[in-house]
Amino acid sequence: MGRELLEGEGSYEGDDRDKPADDQNIRQDVGSAEEKNGEEGPRRKNLVEVLNTTVRHYFPRFNEWMEELTDIRNQDLITYQRQTIIWAALLALLTKREARMQIGRQMREGNFCANLRELSGQEDLETMPHGDTVEYGLTRLIEDELEMIQVKMMASLLRGRVLERYRLLGKYYTVAMDGVHIHSFDYQHCEHCLSAEDKVTGKKRWFHTKLMASLVTPSGLCLAMASERIENEVNYNKQDCELRAAYRLVKKLRTLYPKLPMCILLDALYAGQPMFDALKAERMEWIVVFKEGSMSTLYPWVMSIKKLCAKDNVIIDVEEEEIEDRQRRSHEQRLQRGRPKHKMRKRVTETTYTWMNGIDEPSGARSLFNVMTCKEEVDGEKTCDYVWLCSDGLKLCEDNVKQLTQRGGRCRWKIENEGINTQKNGGYCLEHLYSRDKVSMKIWCALIDIAHLINQLIEQGSLISIKTYGSVRNIAQKMFEHLLYYVFRKPSNPPRIQIRLCNSS
Repeated sequence: MGRELLEGEGSYEGDDRDKPADDQNIRQDVGSAEEKNGEEGPRRKNLVEVLNTTVRHYFPRFNEWMEELTDIRNQDLITYQRQTIIWAALLALLTKREARMQIGRQMREGNFCANLRELSGQEDLETMPHGDTVEYGLTRLIEDELEMIQVKMMASLLRGRVLERYRLLGKYYTVAMDGVHIHSFDYQHCEHCLSAEDKVTGKKRWFHTKLMASLVTPSGLCLAMASERIENEVNYNKQDCELRAAYRLVKKLRTLYPKLPMCILLDALYAGQPMFDALKAERMEWIVVFKEGSMSTLYPWVMSIKKLCAKDNVIIDVEEEEIEDRQRRSHEQRLQRGRPKHKMRKRVTETTYTWMNGIDEPSGARSLFNVMTCKEEVDGEKTCDYVWLCSDGLKLCEDNVKQLTQRGGRCRWKIENEGINTQKNGGYCLEHLYSRDKVSMKIWCALIDIAHLINQLIEQGSLISIKTYGSVRNIAQKMFEHLLYYVFRKPSNPPRIQIRLCNSS
């Protein structure tokens, strides 16, 4: 980033049993302790300090935003302020505890309370809230207000030009949209549940889903911007669906980010003139996956004229890379603790780009379309063959077809891999039922988006290196240990720092 902000570089203290007997005031450094144990590599920082520094650097008013939330609890009787309740839930998600009950079982010991006091700013905090207390507080929040915190966080990143270098064509932020399944029930959970019947067994299931919109980057960032619930109204004639929710989310995105230049990345489900018109009405550009079955009359026509119309619009890139041709160790080598001799070889990657402008159906019933393709072969074996439709505003041509495919169309997968899959299987347990309350259930989903966003800024930030910890799972586990065994103290005069986002390893 081009500017620096005042941030905290706090210190931390061990509890009495960890301090040397001769000097109870000596501050123990985690990195120094690990180096004494013989660990190699860069010095590891206290991850509570890293968490606080990251949040204060990118979102200096984070605690103030939480204090502004509506709280219907009796303020004269409460022990835990609203920001303390939210921070307790966030710490469980940031450290990937995978269940709400772990707040009571694992997070009420050690120095969790002291660290929570520092992070939340509640100076009179004496005990760590129980998981049921956290649930009680969350059920009394308003989902739309919590989502606005998420919007304020994204606005802070955008105003600070943190994501400036990831703009498509130097102008558009790439926003991917995709539906995600959240919870399933064998009974009707609430009046808004969707339902489906198994065609084989005839068993009926009820479930909740939502449509996510996330800002994605080639480096692997997938930052949730907004979401739209796919749910039925109380008295409905036809069930809600992902496509109908998409029209609502497009309008919602433009309302929440009125001046943001966006290029929407969509899968083949959304390939249709009504969706294109809706995006154009909201001043959004788009890149949509185009495959067999989507726009059934147009696809075969485009594929049939591709060789004729795109014969002059072809770019072929060939890259040669020298890599190790790794060999497996034999049984004898394992017994002798020997290693196989790896040979070097060249890996050849050939990428073919084509583009066509102004394609229309033979009937002329639809608007003109711009089509681009990307076919990649590694050592003669095809690894991908994609086709996309893109809007006129992107001005598809020879100069930008590579960027539109690599930094645009192919980035749509980030929301499925780095986004949805990470939230489901990466420790956040999106499909886990943190609460059965219909309001708190949505609050937990919003908190998962916020925790995931903060963790990504930590993992790709310049304060730490993933290689030092081995994996992002280890970072979460180490953060939990530092919250448990060490006390973080905010400095009174934090130094000026600068955090840079690095490429995903």
